[in-house]
Amino acid sequence: MTRNVIAVPLIVAVFVVLVARSPERAALGGGALIPTGLWFLYQLRAAVERCAEMGHGPSGGCEIYGVQEQAIAIGLYVAVGVGLTTFAALRSRSARV
Repeated sequence: MTRNVIAVPLIVAVFVVLVARSPERAALGGGALIPTGLWFLYQLRAAVERCAEMGHGPSGGCEIYGVQEQAIAIGLYVAVGVGLTTFAALRSRSARV
């Protein structure tokens, strides 16, 4: 578990540094992060709803832990994508002027 806590932010940081080197890469990276992050958020919401439905059944019981933490992590993931896309748009606009 400790490796994931350290490795994932480092991988994202390396990805951001490599992608931010040019506006085209930043736009591509941001364009990849935004829809995947929104898909992750949709899947998290669907899992919570399925669990809630299972809990209302006659023999069902379901508990999901860490939903808020996952939602925050996904939100940061999407925010990095939005930041990269904004960076690319502003950088390409200043290059044209």
